[in-house]
Amino acid sequence: MCILVARPGMDDRRIRRSTKDAAVIVGNYRIGRVLARGGMATVYRGVYRPTGMPVAIKVLSEESARDEVLVYRMHQEARIQNMLGRQHPGIVTCYEPLVVKDRPAMVLEFVPGRAIADILDEEVEVVEALVAIDIAIQALDALAYAHHHGVVHRDIKSENIMVTPEGRVKIADFGVARAEVGSKNSRVTESRDLVGTMVYMAPEQLTSPRTVDHRADLYSLGVTLYEMLTGEVPFDGDEGYPLMKRIEQELPADPRTLREDLPECLVETVMRSLHKEPDERYYSAGEMEAALRRCRVAIRRELAHEDDLPDPGRARGGDPRGFEPTEPSPLPEPRAFGYLEDLSGRLVPGRILLRRAGLKIGRHPGRCDIIIPDDAVAPEHALILPLEIGEVLLIDLLSPSGITVDERRITRHVLRNDEVFTLAQRWPFRFRVTMRG
Repeated sequence: MCILVARPGMDDRRIRRSTKDAAVIVGNYRIGRVLARGGMATVYRGVYRPTGMPVAIKVLSEESARDEVLVYRMHQEARIQNMLGRQHPGIVTCYEPLVVKDRPAMVLEFVPGRAIADILDEEVEVVEALVAIDIAIQALDALAYAHHHGVVHRDIKSENIMVTPEGRVKIADFGVARAEVGSKNSRVTESRDLVGTMVYMAPEQLTSPRTVDHRADLYSLGVTLYEMLTGEVPFDGDEGYPLMKRIEQELPADPRTLREDLPECLVETVMRSLHKEPDERYYSAGEMEAALRRCRVAIRRELAHEDDLPDPGRARGGDPRGFEPTEPSPLPEPRAFGYLEDLSGRLVPGRILLRRAGLKIGRHPGRCDIIIPDDAVAPEHALILPLEIGEVLLIDLLSPSGITVDERRITRHVLRNDEVFTLAQRWPFRFRVTMRG
């Protein structure tokens, strides 16, 4: 096989022709076939030559490389994905920036798998409810990490969520992300307002794109979840004013009009994420993730109950007409996974039991189980959630004043027996495991 070294002036067509029978060498990387092609960039399969590790190499097109805004966005995308991807397994990592034919490029983690959009186009019409929930939970976990670090993706969609053969989810393409930290040129990033893919955009992203926060990503993920469950997005059509007005004004159709078997809890979660008003959606990715986890438990319980039901066509106890009547059994007491103690002594006396649905703590009287009348506490500050594996998770719902455990600020933390956590540095609680004999 001959070797072709990339040099200035080579265009994408020249690279594509060359890779049919040759390898293009750029520094430590060998560039191979095209993996994906977009309007602004092309992604190639590559290999890190010293170790043979597969990578993906994203190269800005020749036309895009002349655009100051697009060049800046690629540099920012590389910085963001390098920062986030190295720390969270659900975000595609950028290993390093690169220059290919005098154009900006970056070396990305190679993800063996497919985008949700490709799976829906080529493999299945809809995704099973439990599978869709698992994909969304993993995506929300990655988004929670990005949001905690001041990054709003702004282009969450089925094309940008990858699923590996093992079922692991990776969020890709932070090319139009808004970073609240580390941005060095706000004039450039704000010079073009409408960014993203319109059918996935939240209403406020269409009207005030400079000021959108993390809740726009939750809306977009809600659209993606709707699409996985029904095979359609809530609002479709050519990008333009008519589609914008529909997204801003029309209510999305109930997913059950397209798929009747969807569980109520899942429909409620999807529809809340698609609310026109950001304040009426989930406050954070962690809260939406918790809702989906509860829904997953409910669905599994229902499926297990159906499996345990006797066949109505078979008689029991020798009665040829059907079932023998039985005395109704009393409902079991809901399981408590532990309890909290209010160490301030000003909120709730005694023990606060933790049930399967979890506990939310904050300032909002209509949305929280424990109300703290203190402006330093966020409207929805913390969520305490029992997991199916037996652990109890403490989640910071993106509160400004935070949660500390052992004087260390946390975003997610598995609570241990007798552990103390503090909200806004002045509202301490102790968690204790319920002893069950």
